[in-house]
Amino acid sequence: MSLAGLRINPEAFEKLSPKERRQAEEELQALELAFRRNPLLGYEPHGKQVTFHSAPHPRTRAFFGGNRSGKTTAVMVDTLIQCLGDEWVPEHLRPFRRWEPPVKVRVVTPDLTSTLDGVVHEKIREWCPSEALKGGSFDRAFDKVQRVLRFKNGSWIQFNSSEQDREKLGGVALHRVVYDEEPRQEVRNECFTRLIDYDGEELFALTPFSGMAWLYDEIYEPWEAGELDPDEVRVVVVDMDDNPHLSSAGKEAALSKYSGPEREARKSGRFVSFSGLIYPQFSSELVVPAWERVPPGVEVFRAIDPGYRHMCGVVYCALDEDDVLTVFDEIALRGATVKEVCREIERRDARWGEVKDDGTRMPLRPNWTVIDPAARNRNNQTGRSDQQEFVDNGVPTVPGQNAVGAGINRVKERLDARRLAVTANCHELIREFKRYRWVKDEGRAEHEAKEAPVKKDDHLLDALRYAVMQRPLAPETLKQRAHEPFEKRALRASLRRLRNIGRHPSSEFGPGIFQ
Repeated sequence: MSLAGLRINPEAFEKLSPKERRQAEEELQALELAFRRNPLLGYEPHGKQVTFHSAPHPRTRAFFGGNRSGKTTAVMVDTLIQCLGDEWVPEHLRPFRRWEPPVKVRVVTPDLTSTLDGVVHEKIREWCPSEALKGGSFDRAFDKVQRVLRFKNGSWIQFNSSEQDREKLGGVALHRVVYDEEPRQEVRNECFTRLIDYDGEELFALTPFSGMAWLYDEIYEPWEAGELDPDEVRVVVVDMDDNPHLSSAGKEAALSKYSGPEREARKSGRFVSFSGLIYPQFSSELVVPAWERVPPGVEVFRAIDPGYRHMCGVVYCALDEDDVLTVFDEIALRGATVKEVCREIERRDARWGEVKDDGTRMPLRPNWTVIDPAARNRNNQTGRSDQQEFVDNGVPTVPGQNAVGAGINRVKERLDARRLAVTANCHELIREFKRYRWVKDEGRAEHEAKEAPVKKDDHLLDALRYAVMQRPLAPETLKQRAHEPFEKRALRASLRRLRNIGRHPSSEFGPGIFQ
């Protein structure tokens, strides 16, 4: 049983007889000595920490926590549980044990100064029994040159920085690698290979205030989407409110100097974009159920953002009589040739085609297909353009408009007006909407280019931008008259022409029709 929850009732203590009080004081002194000798007796994990600690132990465990949520305490105590012998691991913590000493651990911190000395080392000093360390104290057990903390039983913890070169992170087999805050991806990749010999594990403990980097891509987002095998990866997201040991005043004091997305991340432990989402208007309300078929009476068109090295993105769009543009299908292919993309387009056209009375299916015939205008450029090696390659493979296209700022504004207009929807089967496009963000503009001079999107996770959004530029949000007056018969609209245009004799009028049918 844990002794961490021990509390003294002063009133009950005063009611004891002198003999009982002396006996209680002696017992409390013994308990105090026991706690000082082994601080782990006082570790009582809260619910989310228990989830993080508990077996089975997958290869990857991540504790994404707000400030003061107990993330560093959890990973360092869990590491001590592995490194220490049975005599030092309290009974209530033994179910969290995976390894038998000696255990070899690497702890990677953002730096080898403030974070290592002021955070990680302090946690070890707080929770590790000094008698279990080589020499009987932290200072004697810690080799400052090699940055290795040694235990009497042969276990050791090596400390490295994410700033170090990969060459300094190799050469040793490890049971565990612990990351306090997010490391560089190449550092993680190098350390991961050190775990092979012992079928080891990696632990992450961080507050995600660095934005959406590789850890978001590989762990957090797949976990949030339910795509991870829980036997391989465990993710625990901990809000400050999940820590029962924090007071409301303490939490507010910790958050008082932050605002906006950073305050949210530091409280909730969830990833947010600090560079500014480009489409914050996009929400789950704009995601509609997947279509079974294309409804009658809509204009259907495609848009293509070609690409081989990264991704070729294709979106299928439909525009209805209420000027709602719905993306109802997507193609996202990496490393595919133009011919392979066109074969996939053929398959999608067949899937969305109309079924005739005799049971035959006629392929979908989009009204038009727009493509990145850069596709007109000739390849220096082949002498041909991507646009011509698409034509040769049965997909004729028209060049789109690639004014990025204007295109983003046109998409925003549709989002603001709730005239843009995405069906639930378009997973990649929805993912890109949630992550598309501006490049950080820190230190930008006045003469430098204005804010620009991060060129990542944007291939389907680029295709959508080309489509929306071809079909921008219609003015309210035109939407109100969309259902009027042709004769009435023609009469209105003719009357307008008569009122503007001597001018060169334009009508809603195009410039100069009634001249």
